[in-house]
Amino acid sequence: MKDNLKWTKSKVFLIAFNCILCVAIVVSSMMIVIDKSRIKNGAVYTSGESQTDVQNTQTASSNTARLMIAGDNTVYRTVFSQASEKAGENGYDFSGAYDGIKEVISKSDLAMINQNTVMDDKNEPSAAPDYNTPDQMLDKLIDLGFDVFNQANDHIMDMGLSGAINDIALFKMKEKQALLTGLFENREEMMKPQVTEINGIKFSFVGITESLGGFDTPDESDIGILDLSDTRASEDELNGTMKQLVENAKETADIVCVTVHWDDEEVAELSDYQQEVIDNLLGYGADIIIGTGKNEIGAFEYKDNGDGEQALIAPSLGKVISLEESAKSLLGGIADITVTKDSKTGQTSITAAKLIPTVTVYGEDYENVRVLPLSKCTEDIISKHGFAQEDEDFTYSFIKNYYNEKFGNSLEINY
Repeated sequence: MKDNLKWTKSKVFLIAFNCILCVAIVVSSMMIVIDKSRIKNGAVYTSGESQTDVQNTQTASSNTARLMIAGDNTVYRTVFSQASEKAGENGYDFSGAYDGIKEVISKSDLAMINQNTVMDDKNEPSAAPDYNTPDQMLDKLIDLGFDVFNQANDHIMDMGLSGAINDIALFKMKEKQALLTGLFENREEMMKPQVTEINGIKFSFVGITESLGGFDTPDESDIGILDLSDTRASEDELNGTMKQLVENAKETADIVCVTVHWDDEEVAELSDYQQEVIDNLLGYGADIIIGTGKNEIGAFEYKDNGDGEQALIAPSLGKVISLEESAKSLLGGIADITVTKDSKTGQTSITAAKLIPTVTVYGEDYENVRVLPLSKCTEDIISKHGFAQEDEDFTYSFIKNYYNEKFGNSLEINY
């Protein structure tokens, strides 16, 4: 009887042990499967695969590019006169005026600026009402790190048609360093997409201007610039050209960036017509729309474009350097845009957009005019600002509040 009991107890123990062992094996197998599944989906990390390794794997599946865009580079007489003095009256040295933003631009993968004044080396430098900028300016902008230059604006014809042609010739000599858009030798060249590729992402640039500042292009001229006030064509024809420019660019690039130079620089808000131009560009599929020509910056916004994607609109980036007679006109900015392309799907999107604020700084009687990022401006610098001597409300606090109210979370002080 005892032997039978022992045997029964042993049998029960053995069966229980086997059951426990089977359960343990099953659970272990499930854990391994779950663990591998989590690793595959990037949810957890093991000692054999660090977080950095997983991040690198994720990054490898997408490409990113950092695009920076500056507003109007309007070159005042004071600016080029001081550059002449700095060069000892032997040419022009613009480093004192512009090197304050060199560190900012150096962090971009691609950088564009609206060169708002013609650079005609066959005529003497001049300023308002007819601007002509020394050609050394292009060398300085390239040195700062700018790659793309828009010249569809209201001052490009200030030296007449020949001045614009001389300007184009200057860019042809620098074509390996500088991509010119918005201005071409002829209409045929204008219709060809201007494309550059960065980190596997193709960018195309289109330049348009609302007017040529009162200049009427001669009937016989074939110069390539889309002037929305061109009396030689109807509104429908001009819109048709704008549509074709964007669509041509869209066929060859991942991101189409359109720059539009507005009239009425002292009016901060866009007119109904200007808003209509933006709506048309969105309908044509533009991905980034940059407004230039206004003295005051405008807050970023996102809207659907013709592809059902979210397009970025920066209605105005103000001036790079400003000597206008208002406090807000001294406050500009550089758009800092991150573009991401999924290498598996090929889909490209704007994943971040910030404004790096900049301030035109000068002393009494416009001494030492220069542009600085806000991060380099101190309360002491602003308190000694020439404008602050005339307007006690122009303070460091006023500047910071102005940017914060307009851009809030889209502001990037520490670039």
